[in-house]
Order: sequence, then C-alpha cells, then structure tokens
Amino acid sequence: MSEVAGVRRLFIASPANGRNPSDFELFDEDRLRRGADRSRMVGYTQTGNSFETQFGLPKFAETPCVRIALRNKPLDFYGFDRWILSDRARQLLHDMDPSAFDFVECDTSGPAKQEVGTYWLGKVKRVVTDFDRDASDFALAGRFYDPSLQQEVYSHRIRTLNRLTLLPGAEDALAFYLLDYGLYPIFDGRLVDAIWAAKLTGLMFSPLHWPQKGDVKTKYIQTYHYWKEQGAI
Repeated sequence: MSEVAGVRRLFIASPANGRNPSDFELFDEDRLRRGADRSRMVGYTQTGNSFETQFGLPKFAETPCVRIALRNKPLDFYGFDRWILSDRARQLLHDMDPSAFDFVECDTSGPAKQEVGTYWLGKVKRVVTDFDRDASDFALAGRFYDPSLQQEVYSHRIRTLNRLTLLPGAEDALAFYLLDYGLYPIFDGRLVDAIWAAKLTGLMFSPLHWPQKGDVKTKYIQTYHYWKEQGAI
C-alpha cells in the first residue's frame, strides 16, 4: 500500500492546467457511440438514483479515428471523461493495474513534423462503491434546480472531494471511480509515482491525503485551497 504515516496516498487524476486537453479530434464520435455495443460495460446505481451509470468503454463497430496535437506538441493524455492516450501511457496503466481500465486502439494521425505513434481510447472501469464517510472530507451537490424537470431536486452526488479514506478491501485498487464522485478517476500514489517517473504529460494529480514533499507539483490542483487552509501547503 502507498502510505504516508499510515494514511494511504490517493489522488484525483484530472486534465493538467497549462496544457490543452482538447487538442485532438475524434472523428464521427456521435456515430461511434450510436453503433456501440455497451453489453460489456459495468453498471452501478449511484446513491439516491433509480437508474444505473455505466463505466468503462463499449465495443465499437469500427476502429475510432483520432488526430492529435492539432496546435501544440503531443501529450500522453487528452480528454476529460475518457482519454485519448499514447501507447506508452496505455502500456504503463495496463502493466500497473490491468483490470482497472478499458482500452480501444485508434487509427491515429498527427502533424507531419511529429512522430505520434498509436493512440488509444481509454477509460477507468473499476468502481469503488463506498468509503469511510466519517474520516473523509467532502461536500454533496445537495439541492439544486433541474431545468429539464423544471423543479428542485436533491443529489447525493459528491460535488467536492478534499480528503478520502477508503474502507478495507480496496487496498489493491490503483485506479478507480468513486461511485458517487464521477467527475474524475482516483489514482493510488504508486500509480502516480510511476506516471511522474515516466514523465507522461496531460494529467495533474490532486492529493486526497495530507500532502508530503513531492505530492504537490502545481498550485492549480483541485484540492489546493483545502490543503492550504489545513497548513499542509
């Protein structure tokens, strides 16, 4: 386990500030989605919902075509809810935690002056359904006006996640979605360390534990203000 003073190191994995996570084009994405077979995806019901949310990637009827580095130098990770990622990034994730991810190889192109190699669609498919709510620090979305329903609704979705303590049984999970926090996946410190060591670009990591030296690479992290108030930064 990746720990600091007995506390597991966990990070939110989100698009890197100062980089362009939208610097790619996935061609005919709507058609790809319409023709996809979702039977292999994993479904979970979030707290307070009556319907399932699916995780992972479907099986596509054709090979996705992607063009990367439209304006800037190539990154290893593009995108938000799912990634377009380089072959070396896919290989590292697969080697570290093969059961946590879905990958689909893409027909890849890029600028003539860059040797971009093969890129993949990738997404975390593992889901951790519960956590230690007393030992964690988070805020729910709560009550808000839903314009589609034209009424106020209450959501159990986690809007802000600052500190996370997992329950026993998730020790080997290096990458996962937290069921009620669907904004970004969460990575164990062992996986984050490997990504930093490999100098993969396009992601930033926000500590969900008391940060140690080296955990804070940029001030624009999701949990910066929380840890600043705690005196950890």
